[in-house]
Amino acid sequence: MERETQALDFGRSSIRVTFSQDKQLELVSSFGLSEDFIYSELSDSPESLFSRIPEETFVIRDIRKMEKTPDCTAMTAEGIGSVLLFPIEVYQENISVVALFDDKVGELTRTDVKFARAITSRAVVSFILRRSMYHLLERERQFLLGFQEISSAINSTLNIKKVLQLAVNKITGVLGARGTQIRLLDAKTQQLELAASYGLSTEFLKIGPIKEKRGADRKMIEKIIVIDDVKTDPRIEYRSEIIKENIRKILTIPLVIRKKIIGELTIFTGGDRSFGEEEIRFANAVAQQCAFAIENSRMYQRVKYEFQQLLEDFGYNGSST
Repeated sequence: MERETQALDFGRSSIRVTFSQDKQLELVSSFGLSEDFIYSELSDSPESLFSRIPEETFVIRDIRKMEKTPDCTAMTAEGIGSVLLFPIEVYQENISVVALFDDKVGELTRTDVKFARAITSRAVVSFILRRSMYHLLERERQFLLGFQEISSAINSTLNIKKVLQLAVNKITGVLGARGTQIRLLDAKTQQLELAASYGLSTEFLKIGPIKEKRGADRKMIEKIIVIDDVKTDPRIEYRSEIIKENIRKILTIPLVIRKKIIGELTIFTGGDRSFGEEEIRFANAVAQQCAFAIENSRMYQRVKYEFQQLLEDFGYNGSST
């Protein structure tokens, strides 16, 4: 027997949002639904309405017309007769799906849809902005803590290997990168030799040494270089080895002292996320801290050598005062 069609008032709801970190829909709010329905496998099934964000608003006035699909079975067991789904856009991208449920089979007016969208859109946008602000503040806190730890190491030791290793470890962790390496310029060979690395395979580290002059334009190597796609960028060397390492994007920052390049810091990522301005600023600040640490270490070694030579000139061999 057909159920009588009535006006829908949607006494139950769920809101799912996809976040940029993992691109998976995540349940952020629900009302009037059982835990068995909320935490069912529907959101993980590619065939389910609740596993993806719809391109536009649509209403299923009678879920029985969906036949015996997993969605129909689950909603019938939950006592649901109809459902309204619509996307919510934030920053010109659909990032959320709102599902409103009614026990009845029924009709919905355009005014009802507009009202539902207005109420839920405001809530979702507020949630996203709040989460984004929290994420931004947390990232800034991690940047500051990482930078402070590296600065503290530089001020407490002249062991340059320790400082550079700490730098690549911290950068990789804070930025969530695939790996990081620092290469220093050999004054005699004019080649960039590996000085510290983290997160990269032994096979990958064997490639090189990378030539310091990568092209005819000398000024290009003095700038921060961002490579968004290693598969297509013409500047890439060792393309096959880089792809094999599951690297997608590369950020290279020169280490500069008194307008002279002494090495470079390179960060590798494997995801689709691009390097943001705050990430580049953090990496650049760390790179220049490393450059100062290298310069201080070299100056210390130079002064130490000259002092020892001076002592030898005066006949002091270190065995007596």
